[in-house]
Amino acid sequence: MMNKTWKRTAGSLLALTMALSGGGAVFALEGQPAPAAGEAAITAVPGNAAAIKKMYNEYIRLASSSKTLGQAVAYLNKHIGEADKWTASMMVLRLENAQTAGLESLQDRIAASSVQKSIDAAWRKGSSGSIDSLIKNAADEKTKKLLGEARSQGYRISTAEGMYFPEIDYVSYEAYKSHVGADIAAYIAMMSLETSKPTLRDAAIIIGWGELLQRNLAQEKFLRSYPSSNRKAKVESMYHLTKWNVFYGSNNTPLFDYESKVIDAKAVEAYKKAVADGDVSKSPLLLKLSNFLKVSDRNGGKLTDELSLWRSKQIPMQYN
Repeated sequence: MMNKTWKRTAGSLLALTMALSGGGAVFALEGQPAPAAGEAAITAVPGNAAAIKKMYNEYIRLASSSKTLGQAVAYLNKHIGEADKWTASMMVLRLENAQTAGLESLQDRIAASSVQKSIDAAWRKGSSGSIDSLIKNAADEKTKKLLGEARSQGYRISTAEGMYFPEIDYVSYEAYKSHVGADIAAYIAMMSLETSKPTLRDAAIIIGWGELLQRNLAQEKFLRSYPSSNRKAKVESMYHLTKWNVFYGSNNTPLFDYESKVIDAKAVEAYKKAVADGDVSKSPLLLKLSNFLKVSDRNGGKLTDELSLWRSKQIPMQYN
């Protein structure tokens, strides 16, 4: 059984994990939403419409049960090239939904003390932490089988605060980018980057301030470019969380030092460069950052009452 601390940690990580379609005519199968804004109107049903619908229905059948999720992943990998971009986009999003739904149950199984100890030993032995390495180095068959199941279903294993947990392997979604619409391809790019190079670990920002800001700008661009995207709400949530990190930092990487109240010099350098190189007239985020830097400079780079009040009004601490 998980102890209360692990449940809180895992729950937060799971919430964060659970916390982006282009031109050309598309074929929307029955039950799917209408094509996204910017997609060409359908003028003719493709000649292979029946085959696409049959393939799609079989995929949905497999993706609808956790018992056949691994088969659904294999089926998608084999047949996605047969679908038009709209259908392929819906198939990929359906996979993400199914994987998200299965996370908590898989997490509970991996949280078992014996499995945690086995994964920890395999992680230390293999050093890379890849799921292939963990399967190879796990000492007992129970853990090998569980990790193999997780891999086939499209998950990877990550670690934080001394615990191991599953997360969706968005890096594997890179193979779908050429098959899906522009917004979903952009979404995949963002999620893949966050998976391979996370923003946060153990309440610390582990990427540079400049890269943090660039990720926030990419999220802003997505929201402005694809206002009707199926993944708008999720990217919007990511955007607000990342913006909070840009202006506040994190618990273990504060933007302003806890004792001296002085702003991080590397953050100032990165932010001023981004403002100088960018166009504040086209980015509300850059405009707000530019104003923030002016107030900061006026206060000698220290978190004074004036700056604190400005920041709290302009960027409310919604994610503390």
